[in-house]
Amino acid sequence: MRTSEPPPASSWATPPEFYLDENSVSRTIRRLLTGLGYRVHSPAELYGSRDQALGADDDDWLPKVGQRGWTVLATDFRIFERPHEYEAYLKAGVSVFLMPAESKIDERVELIAACLPSMCSAASQRGAGVWRLTTRGAEPYTAPAARKKRGRSRDT
Repeated sequence: MRTSEPPPASSWATPPEFYLDENSVSRTIRRLLTGLGYRVHSPAELYGSRDQALGADDDDWLPKVGQRGWTVLATDFRIFERPHEYEAYLKAGVSVFLMPAESKIDERVELIAACLPSMCSAASQRGAGVWRLTTRGAEPYTAPAARKKRGRSRDT
C-alpha cells in the first residue's frame, strides 16, 4: 500500500518520457502519468497510426524509442528471452520497466505509482537497464538471454 503520492514530473530536472508498448497501453495508465505531468508516447504515435503499429517487431521499435531517449513500460518479458531481441535492447540503450503480464489495470496503476520515484531515478541514468515492478519496488531483472550469454562466454 502506498503511503505517499507519486512524484509529479516537475520533481525531476529532466523527467523521463514514457513509451507504453502495445501490451501495456491503457487510458488509465496514460492518465496517471500525464496527470502527473509526464509525457507519454504510444506505438501509434511512433508509427503514425494504431494499425501501422500493430505487431511491430521489438527489434524495430526499440531503436526508435532509444534514439528518442524514452523509458519503456512493458509487460513482454519474452523480449529478454530471445537473444536477437535482447541484442536489440542492448543496442537501443533503453530503460525498461516490466509489469506482470497477468496483472489487471488497477494493479499496474498501483505498481507504477508506488515505483515511480525509483523508475525516474533509474531512467535518469540514461542507460540500458531492466526492472520488474513489484509491490516491494522496482527490482533489477536479469534477462534469461543475458544469463545464457554469460554462461556461453564462460564455457568458451
